[in-house]
Amino acid sequence: MSQGLRTGLLLASLIALTFVIVTVAKKRLNIKYSIVWILWALLSLLMSIFPETFYGLSDLLGIQMPVNTVFLIMITLLYGLTFYVYVMISKHNEEIVTLTYEVSSLRKQLEEFKKNNER
Repeated sequence: MSQGLRTGLLLASLIALTFVIVTVAKKRLNIKYSIVWILWALLSLLMSIFPETFYGLSDLLGIQMPVNTVFLIMITLLYGLTFYVYVMISKHNEEIVTLTYEVSSLRKQLEEFKKNNER
């Protein structure tokens, strides 16, 4: 890996890590959800500081080019992140349905209460 590429990756990783930390500090992103992004930035940071690790990992996995190992890791992380987001969306949809039923029930009770008090 060339020195320019390592420097660029190091700067991009530090910027990404800083951005995530600032976003969490401003309470725009929940800490629970920021863990994935922090891990992503740390992995990029490690890759820029210790590129030899990916050469060894490529050999271990039987992958010819270390860049393909990086792509494999990033695609796997994206797949996991996407799955997690869909799980959260499903959970929130169920909560929305439950809350809709509860609001509807409370409205009905309120209307009945108002009718009973008017008499």
